[in-house]
Parts: sequence; structure tokens; C-alpha cells
Amino acid sequence: MSELTYLSQVREQNFPDEWYDLSSTTHFWFRWRMKALERILASSGVAAPADARALDVGCGSGVLASQLEEATGWTVDATDLNLAALQHCPPRRGRTFYYDITEERAELAERYDTVILFDILEHLPEPRRFVASALRHVRPGGLLLVNVPALPALTSAYDRAAGHLRRYTRRSLRAELEGLAEPRAVRYWGFSLVPLLALRKLTVAGGGPRTIQRGFRPPFPGVNSALTALMRLETWALRSPPLGTSVLYVGVKPPRA
Repeated sequence: MSELTYLSQVREQNFPDEWYDLSSTTHFWFRWRMKALERILASSGVAAPADARALDVGCGSGVLASQLEEATGWTVDATDLNLAALQHCPPRRGRTFYYDITEERAELAERYDTVILFDILEHLPEPRRFVASALRHVRPGGLLLVNVPALPALTSAYDRAAGHLRRYTRRSLRAELEGLAEPRAVRYWGFSLVPLLALRKLTVAGGGPRTIQRGFRPPFPGVNSALTALMRLETWALRSPPLGTSVLYVGVKPPRA
């Protein structure tokens, strides 16, 4: 594990730890999300410095932070309030914090070129306040990167087990972040996964203790490989899918008034 720095008081968290046990850079969904991020950054018209310092908020076991450091020259600091997840973060160039960003520590103010909020907002009763705190860690002109689950019609027992309070559309995500950052790109990804999530809604309808595992882990290694191949086909064929199972947002922190 990476060295862990405690900046906030440890508190109990109510989140299914089995989701972190299933998280891996080889899982098709994490690979798809990373590919979608690379695509939207390349076409958004904005960019972080090649040697950017980024803050991955709600990093879990560090999958995205590791992917970003492998794919770029970025140094990614990562933070979460789930201690068990942080203890599984692999070593990286960046640091790993146990840190509640709403405390807005002075030494971290405007320290970063980019702040990343991936699959966080759907868990929060007051997302705008959280995003405002996150942005205080970013320099003016820095990037805000957000990913959230998409399409309210796909809400299922899996979402409830994972603690999701909502699923978004492109329009509702823009509205959620209105006035906090200047949007540069908002895009769906995972168009080919929409039928699979509709099927998941039916197969996990009863919920139960294995809902996360049944809803997120491919049943066989071959399924993971097949869905990875589907990811490559879709990301090659569709630059901007009309729908998807997630929404990505790229915004810029406004300059100081």
C-alpha cells in the first residue's frame, strides 16, 4: 500500500467494502471510464499541464489515480474517507490522504491543477456544497473533472445497495454544477452498456447481500474480456454517444473576480 497521511479525524463510513474488493485496473468498467476520460480531455479544448498535480477525491482503492499516473505525467494525490479502501491504494508518485475536503485546509488551498470527483456526487445529499469545497483546492483556471452514473430509468437495487441517491442526465449534471465551474464538455459514455444495465435492473430487483457482487463483477473472465473488446469498438466508432450509463463533465474553475 502507499503511505497514508491522516489530515482528518477517522470516522465510520457506511459503504459496501465489497465494491472496493471488486475494483481493479483490469475490470472492463474502469478501463472504459479511463478511455472515455482520455477522449473527452482530448476534444474539450482545455488541458492540464503535462506535469499537472491532481487531487482525486473519493479515490477508493486508488484505481483511477494509478491509471492517470500510468497514462500521463500527472502526479495524483488521492483522498477518501473509507480507511479500508485507502489501505489498499498501491504506491504512486502522488500522496494518499485520509482527508475530508470540506475542512478546506489552508495548506491545500489552490494547490492543484485539477480536481477529480468520479462517482461521488450521486452519493451526496448536497452535491453543490461538496463541489464548492473541492474547487477551493484548485487554482483559478484549473480543471474540474466529474463522472456520475447516468439515466434515472436505470436506477435499480444495485444503485440503492451502492448508496446512490440519484442518476444524472447531461442536462441535470450541467444544472447541478451551474455557476460553480465553466463547462467545456459534458458527454455520455457506455452506450453499449445501457441494455446490460437494464438487464441488471431486472436480475437484482430483489436486492440482497450479494447485490453489489452480482451487479458489478463479470460472472466469468471471458465476459470481462468480451466487454473490454466492446469498449474498444464503441470508443473507436462513437466519439460522442447519444446516451450512456455514465456522464463525464469537464469544467474550468473561473478566475478570481
